[in-house]
This record gives sequence, C-alpha cells and structure tokens, in this order.
Amino acid sequence: MIDIIKPVRYGILVGLLGLTFGVGWAFWLVLGHESIHKSFEESVVEKKEPHSLIQLLEPGNAQAHGPEEGKPRQQDEHTDMMDEGEHMTLSSEEDEHQHGEDMHDNPIMQLAHERLRRGHIHGMGLGLLTIALSFILAFTSASERIKTIAPVLAGIGGILYPFAWIVMGYRTPGLGPDAAAASVRMIAGIGTALVVLGIFTAGVFLLKDILQKR
Repeated sequence: MIDIIKPVRYGILVGLLGLTFGVGWAFWLVLGHESIHKSFEESVVEKKEPHSLIQLLEPGNAQAHGPEEGKPRQQDEHTDMMDEGEHMTLSSEEDEHQHGEDMHDNPIMQLAHERLRRGHIHGMGLGLLTIALSFILAFTSASERIKTIAPVLAGIGGILYPFAWIVMGYRTPGLGPDAAAASVRMIAGIGTALVVLGIFTAGVFLLKDILQKR
C-alpha cells in the first residue's frame, strides 16, 4: 500500500495545504470581520479621493468670482470656506452613520463578501479534489512521473483559483465588480487550467485501464 501511495504523496500534501487554506480562510472571515470591513472602507475612500480633488480644482470654481469684485469677493471666499468646512464635517458624520447602517445593505459590499466566501468554498473543494485525483492516479497504470506531477499541478491550481477570488473580493469595492474580476483573470485562468489538466490526466488513464481490462 505504501508503494502505491508513494508516487502521489506530494499531490496529497498539496491537496491538504489547499484544504487547510480553505479552512483557515473561513476562520478569518469570522474572526477578521471588522478588519475586512475596514479594508473595504479604505479602498472606497481611495477611490473617491481623486474625484474630490478634481472637483476642487475645476476651473469653474476659480472663475466663479471675477477679480473686479474686490473685498466682497474675499468675504465670499471666507464664507465659502466656512460652508465647505461645515459641509465636510457633516459629510464625515453622514459617512460614518451610513457605514454603521448601510454597509451590509450595499450591493457592492455584499458582492465583495460573497467573493471572499467563494475563496473559502473553492479552496476546500479543490483541496479535496486534489486528494481524490491523487488516489485515483495512484491506482492507474500511469508512470510514476505522471503520478507525481499531475496531482501537484492540480493542487497548485486549486490554491491559485480561490486566491484569485479572495483578491477579487478585496478589490471589488474600490475597482468595481467588472474591473476587479478583470484584474485577476490571468491568475484564475492559470489555476483553472492546472486543475483541468489534473482532472483530464486522471480521467484519461482511468478510462484507459477500464478499456484494457474489458
């Protein structure tokens, strides 16, 4: 039995790592809930800051009052600055209030959390799949080299793919759903290709052995 398992032991190990990654991420989703929300909030703020700066630097704001107005213009500017300060204070209070009440009701935030949860689900599922592929290949006529390489590649893909979901989830509030998905497309594609390659290899040799026995 040991000789049968020996060629695929590395694949089993990588599969266990993927399974551990999925379980560990599930714990972080619960224990690090506030930290995750803080990261989401910071990414939204970073997204909004450039737009606020552009609005402050709009030519229309600089040309709203002509130089011929003199002192009244200075008084208006002072009043505008006071109004702007009050507006910023009120906006800050409103943002904090909105964060407390509407953060969980925001569709973008809900989507971000869903993508983070999929990282956990895919991590555990693909970890188990890698272990299963390792055992399937162990009992086929594939060479020892194939039995060693194929499960390892599938296991690496099984870690890359859920990792892409996690990165996508963190980037969703700041970049938006489509841009966040596009930013991890290459990582997700490589992970998917490696998993499919492992499944295909195991399936080919399993089918080959079944046909030969017939």
